[in-house]
Amino acid sequence: MKKIDKTKAELFKELEETKKVVQELNLCQAEFEKSRERYEKLLDSSPDAMIFINTLNEIVLVNAQFEKIFGYSQEEILGKKLDILLQDKFRKKHSKMVQKFFENPDVRSMGSHFGIYAKKKDGNEFPADISLSPLQTDEELLIMADVRDISKRREAEEQIELNYYIQKVTNSMLKISLEPLSLEDQFDRILDLILNVPHLSLQSKGAIFLKYPEAEILTLKAQHGFTGADPLPCTEIPLGHCLCGKAASMSKLIYAEDMKGIHEIHDVEMFPHGHYCVPIVSGKNLHGLLNVYIQEGHKRSGREEDFLTSVASALATIIERDRTEQEKKDLQRQLTQAEKLAALGRFTANVAHEIRNPLTSVGGFARRLDKTIPENTKEKNYAKIIIAEVTRLEKILKNILSFSRETTPNITENDLGEVVERVLLMNEYLFKEKFIAIKRSLENLPRFLFDSDLIIEVLENIVLNAIDVMPTGGTLTVTTEKGGGPGKSNVFIRIRDTGDGISEEQMKMIFEPFYTTKAAEHGTGLGLSITKKIMESLDGRVEVESEVGKGAEVILTLPFVLK
Repeated sequence: MKKIDKTKAELFKELEETKKVVQELNLCQAEFEKSRERYEKLLDSSPDAMIFINTLNEIVLVNAQFEKIFGYSQEEILGKKLDILLQDKFRKKHSKMVQKFFENPDVRSMGSHFGIYAKKKDGNEFPADISLSPLQTDEELLIMADVRDISKRREAEEQIELNYYIQKVTNSMLKISLEPLSLEDQFDRILDLILNVPHLSLQSKGAIFLKYPEAEILTLKAQHGFTGADPLPCTEIPLGHCLCGKAASMSKLIYAEDMKGIHEIHDVEMFPHGHYCVPIVSGKNLHGLLNVYIQEGHKRSGREEDFLTSVASALATIIERDRTEQEKKDLQRQLTQAEKLAALGRFTANVAHEIRNPLTSVGGFARRLDKTIPENTKEKNYAKIIIAEVTRLEKILKNILSFSRETTPNITENDLGEVVERVLLMNEYLFKEKFIAIKRSLENLPRFLFDSDLIIEVLENIVLNAIDVMPTGGTLTVTTEKGGGPGKSNVFIRIRDTGDGISEEQMKMIFEPFYTTKAAEHGTGLGLSITKKIMESLDGRVEVESEVGKGAEVILTLPFVLK
């Protein structure tokens, strides 16, 4: 039979042993608590977010850095599925990856996964690197995920890559500018370059506009990404109007994240977009504008602005170089033309001198014969034809000699009103013959300094031209007036006819020597060239304004200088 009762000594011994066991347990518990505190401190001191996940894809533990990065508290996140921290498009794929990891757990280092974006409590997302480690506990297998926010690293990497592309694009642009291509072709290739640079939120659409000197509009020179079904909205933009025109007029980059209220000058149905409008400027000179399209709602980016500004600066250099080359070619053509005209002038002057003496003899004898031949005879008609042709040739020789010789003004004090009236009186018989009415509005000017003979020659050329363009009658209006400021006064002589006017193409050529719109027997094409040469020798100028069907007006400007 088993002994139930224990002696007092035995009971005391068991009590002592029990106390020792409890003491050991308390020591173990304290050591466990210390170890847990150290482990939690170690987790919380990590610069990365630490997440522990069970086989159900549930979050069972996070560290303090997790709360800072993701914005969730421990109470909010524990027990939630890991999917809550991922973009919607990654959730399904990531769940399968977690399942496979539990089936074959191993350590996976940072950066071994494809690029992934984590999502914070507020919905904002950031690029992340994740390392995975299996952790076997007494109860279950866990996955420890180390999540690192790599936004700054990614931004630095993209900035380095962007700087590389900026330098590459700039070098390519300068290389393109040296190729034998038209400016439009160069712009096409440059647009293709800049609209395909990585890490810029640009649509593959853009345009380059040019501003020509003295023009108040931007003219389209190149476009990229537009088709017949999806056309570019604007081909011409007045300065100061719409987004592009305002950016150009202020020489300031303008940004718009959408098109609400920014388009003013076209009715084309627009696709959703925003804009970077970047003026192409060199110093104080506006050369044009670079317009690139961005996704609607895209936020303004300093990196993009810096890139586009550098592109615009390179475009300004290309445009200036092209214009300098064009100016050099124009000057070369003008020099060549001037040399040809000088040689032609010397040649024609020599020919004119050689022809003038025998022509004078022919004219003189023809006029003598005309006086002796009876009227209404064939011989009389022949004599009149000879006289008329000699007169025409003498006029041609006079113009050629006037054009060829150097003009040296003889400046004296004269009355402009008297000079104008003299020219009108000289042609009075032609006005009557052609049924041309004369209108005068001559300001009563004091006598001032100019060469009266040269002004008579100029007025004669212009008046005869006006008579020729009104063969069936019309009105010739002559006005004189004084204008300009007190320090620099001018006198304006305006001669207006009611002929057919001059076309835009003809206007470009009217001052060219030997260019004429008349029949060969009515002119040499030297009248306006001589006029321009004379006016320049008098420190004046000649201008022509015309509208087809409404006549033309010649404006002569003379400096008003008193003796």
